Amino acid sequence: MEISEEDLVRIQEKIEKLKQSKFKQQMLPAWRPVPSFGSTMIIFGIFGLIFLTLGITLYVMSERIQGVVEQYDMCDINDKTPCEISIKIDSDIQAPIYVYYQLDNFYQNHRRYVKSRSNDQLMGNFLSLEELDDCDPIKSNSDLGRLNSVDGSELDLSAPAFPCGLVAKSFFNDTFTLEEKESGKEIVIDSTNIAWESDVKYKFKNLDRADWKKVQWKSVEDPHFIVWMRTAGLPNFRKLWGEISEDLKKGEYNLSITNTYDVSSFAGSKYFVLSTTNLLGGTNYFLAVCYIIVGALCIMFGIIFFIAYMGRKQSPNQNLQNNNSQPVRQ
Repeated sequence: MEISEEDLVRIQEKIEKLKQSKFKQQMLPAWRPVPSFGSTMIIFGIFGLIFLTLGITLYVMSERIQGVVEQYDMCDINDKTPCEISIKIDSDIQAPIYVYYQLDNFYQNHRRYVKSRSNDQLMGNFLSLEELDDCDPIKSNSDLGRLNSVDGSELDLSAPAFPCGLVAKSFFNDTFTLEEKESGKEIVIDSTNIAWESDVKYKFKNLDRADWKKVQWKSVEDPHFIVWMRTAGLPNFRKLWGEISEDLKKGEYNLSITNTYDVSSFAGSKYFVLSTTNLLGGTNYFLAVCYIIVGALCIMFGIIFFIAYMGRKQSPNQNLQNNNSQPVRQ
């Protein structure tokens, strides 16, 4: 398709206009504020008050969160009977109450650990060993060290592990049962809605076949498994295990734990946690202290600028007085 001379002229004119535009010539209007003592003091003061208010509010909200933390890794991992622990609640705790397990000194953010998983497999696709390079070094059932499938039948050790990878292999499998000590009433811990809805719907699916329970060693649609697969960024972390929808009265409770998760290999610690939440989540003293420190620094800098401003304001008057007091020479 040929372009006429008139079209070429119009195109050239448009190009020239673009070249001469204020944007191309960097001539757009701009605001260049000149800071002064007064404006600097006001800015530091406003930001200081804002940060102090936020920090104190966060601290008060964290103080109002009720919770119980009980360490239980002293239980014998080789003992097949449940580990029994007595928990004392000093004041009534209002529902909803969230149940967490806490692990210390567990580095889920290690690069090789985080990468050792197959997202395609977790979405319900059966992959061969050659297609599971992402799961290295846990690709087959023999690498996994699991002998039984979901329904209890023996697994083919040479078959692909489903689910595969280091994250899946290290799945946290302790369970908890809580009951009142006096009445023996069991406290219901609901774990049906502990995982993210997007993970449940789109990221974790069992094999779409009748014998999936004979092939998989773990159901990837288990909410506890889905929560575990969302790795933590810090070595000390909590993960949601369930929710209690009834108030817990002041008193003593019995905690029964199937203690099967070994933390001795990484010198870790295990905790059972009961906690309430607020609008911003759980307890977060670190963020509150950071806001308070930044607010205090802003106010301190504002005071420094005010002192410097007053000193500069008085110095010309002092110089004028000194000049007037000097005798006039004849």
